[in-house]
Amino acid sequence: MALCSRWRTALAVGVSVVVLAGLGAAIWALVQVSVADQRLRVFDSAQRRWRHVCSSSANQLLASISCEEMGFVRLRAPYAPREERIVGGVDARQGSWPWQVSLQYDNVHQRYRHVSRWRVLMGSIYNTPIHKNVVIAEVKTVVYHSSYLPFVDANIDDNSRDIAVLSLTKPLQFTDYIQPVCLPTYGQRLVDGQIGTVTGWGNVEYYGTQATILQEAHIPIISDAVCNAPDYYDNQVTTTMFCAGYEKGGTDSCQGDSGGPFVASDCLSKTSRYRLLGVVSWGTGCAMAKKPGVYTRVSRFLPWISSAMRTYENSPGVHKMARAASA
Repeated sequence: MALCSRWRTALAVGVSVVVLAGLGAAIWALVQVSVADQRLRVFDSAQRRWRHVCSSSANQLLASISCEEMGFVRLRAPYAPREERIVGGVDARQGSWPWQVSLQYDNVHQRYRHVSRWRVLMGSIYNTPIHKNVVIAEVKTVVYHSSYLPFVDANIDDNSRDIAVLSLTKPLQFTDYIQPVCLPTYGQRLVDGQIGTVTGWGNVEYYGTQATILQEAHIPIISDAVCNAPDYYDNQVTTTMFCAGYEKGGTDSCQGDSGGPFVASDCLSKTSRYRLLGVVSWGTGCAMAKKPGVYTRVSRFLPWISSAMRTYENSPGVHKMARAASA
């Protein structure tokens, strides 16, 4: 893609705009990153213009103003009571969470090393390609954090820095059912008790089958102090993670949800906006008491995301990259 020389261009993915944890789900958009001041802009295909998203020096006010132009404002489908599902989730409505995608690959040896065998399904609450509104894209590049060892060996029990970014082979066109979500601000603090939403096609019970319709669950953020208590995770949750769920369990992400987004709305803007605060990473069981889901803390990885996008812009294949300044 030919653009002005002072801009680096990449196809950026993330469970929502540029982040993917646990290799479960992601969504990409055509973006620009300024070499000079790390400003991030996303191309709006409908308006045929670039929209400012954030910069390395953005505070909460600046990020809020940016999200007035970029970011999903409201649910396309009206919120209404739905049929309850196991693990506390409910069926999502079409268009409710347009940044959710399904990352799929065929069952081959060393599948992670062959990006040509990966595909991204987006635009639907169903994770099969036969449904209306589904768009299928191919993956060009995968960049994962070099400190995330399970990517190389699934038997390694260390979930630190569980994050990756992907690039698609072709630019992604936004629609009513395919939209980005605002990233958090640099250093944004999480609020204990704030309700967020986690979505995914994972198991609807611990030993059950995976969902065929996208599930959503609304759960509160848990403070690090509580989550690291001896009867919770006993200091296993690091500063690059956070917990969300209920003390008594009952509602949680589960197997197959890894990489899915944890989003929450804020009132920093004139209108409420969703921000990608976390991505599903790990946990003990599903919906168990005092064993909430653990999520990658996205705000700690914004420098790493930006660096990965710029470094591997024109490098197809699978790559690992060491930690950036705040990751």
